[in-house]
Amino acid sequence: MNIRGLGVIMGAWLAALALSGAGSAQEGFPNRTVRVVNPYSAGSVADVFGRIVTQNMAAQWKASIILESKSGANGSLAAEDVARAAPDGYTWLLVTTFFTTSPSLNLVLRWDPLRDFVPVGQICRAPNFFIVPTSLPVKNVAEFVALARAKPGTLNYGHPGKGSTGHLGFELFKRLAGIDVTPIGYRGYPQMVADIAGGLITSTFLSANQALAQVQTGAIRIIAAISDGRSKYFPDAPTMAEQGYAEAQVTPWFGIVVPAATPQPIVNRISQALEIAIANPEVRERLDLAGCAAKSAPLGEFADIIKSDIALWAKVVKDASIPAD
Repeated sequence: MNIRGLGVIMGAWLAALALSGAGSAQEGFPNRTVRVVNPYSAGSVADVFGRIVTQNMAAQWKASIILESKSGANGSLAAEDVARAAPDGYTWLLVTTFFTTSPSLNLVLRWDPLRDFVPVGQICRAPNFFIVPTSLPVKNVAEFVALARAKPGTLNYGHPGKGSTGHLGFELFKRLAGIDVTPIGYRGYPQMVADIAGGLITSTFLSANQALAQVQTGAIRIIAAISDGRSKYFPDAPTMAEQGYAEAQVTPWFGIVVPAATPQPIVNRISQALEIAIANPEVRERLDLAGCAAKSAPLGEFADIIKSDIALWAKVVKDASIPAD
């Protein structure tokens, strides 16, 4: 046999050996601790939702899954960390709105949601509610729009940070309604919730859990549910669609992605465990109590949601002339 022929045989043998090793690694997955990077602080809603689901997944595998909080730069620190991790299935990123708004709001982004990640699946959707203080004389969206048009620039809305659903979702509503309402940015929710209850800001979007205590005290009024249908959390609140603003019904979601080039069998294994978790009645109940409705959207379906939202928020940012940083 000549040297060239031997080289071909050796190359084929090495390739087969590599594939065999990769297959073994995939079949044994996971055989060590999985790290899930949360882009927000410990105790945040993302952290709560992530823990509920990953606890069930860990039990399925009889393996260890840990959540690690890495907040900062509106999710970018966490995204960069995971984008650069080994694509072996042992590092995941917990994602929400920042994942699809960041491309439009950052002049320099060292990660790309489509290039650097593979979507695994959606965990749940957390409906928001259109909130006003009870001191504001409006009881529905039409009355809010009428007041805003009568007094342009005098009403405002609070949001928990640039690029959040509370920010861009309200900007989308403003464009659809043709009104001028001034944005007031906060660093998170605590002070913003206090200020809406005290009447210092005239509107905002809040989740069910964030709104509940203030509704019970009578400090705030819900004028719309920003979800596909009426919410079981506040069933008397009509949806934005019922009030003529179907396009403004944007519901925050939470999900899991892994680094690009993660082997498809491993992606499938993670996705299957996630689907089993969110179909579990106990998991669904715990998510529901935390204010997030379990919602399946595996693999390609989740990829389509991500692509659609990137396009949506890019248009909102452009139409609202929001500068990139």
